[in-house]
Amino acid sequence: MLGKASESCDVYSFGILLLELASGKKPIEKLSSTIKRPITDWALPLARERNFGELADQRLNGNYVEEELKRVVFVGLVCADNRPEKRPTMLEVVELLKGDKVKFAALEDDENFKNSATADSAAEDSSEIMSEYKEPKQEIED
Repeated sequence: MLGKASESCDVYSFGILLLELASGKKPIEKLSSTIKRPITDWALPLARERNFGELADQRLNGNYVEEELKRVVFVGLVCADNRPEKRPTMLEVVELLKGDKVKFAALEDDENFKNSATADSAAEDSSEIMSEYKEPKQEIED
C-alpha cells in the first residue's frame, strides 16, 4: 500500500494464501453488494469448532489428511492475525508446516483457537462481517 514491505506483511499474506489453498475460497467473500467478509472471519469459527470438513475445499471430495489440513488452517490463521506482534516468523511457519509437534500443540492450544466465550470476545477486534472492507494496515518502516 505504501510501497514498503515487511516480514510481518509477508507472513500475513502467506497466511491468507494458506487459507485460500485449504478452502478453495477467495480472500474476500462478497455476501451482498455492500457486505464483504474476509476469509479469516469465515475460517476462524470453523477452526474453533474443529469443523475441518467444512473448511476443506469441496473439490477435494473428502480426499485429504485431516491432520495436515488442520495444520495448514491453524498456521494460516495465526499468520493472518490482525495483531502483527502475534504473527510467527517465516522460520516458525516453516517449522510448523513441516510438522513440529510441540510447536503445533502449543499453537492449537492457543486461546484464539478455543471454542469459548473468552475466545469469542478476544476475536471481536475483527468484525465478523464488514460493510466496507478496508485493506489491512501495513507496517510503516522509517
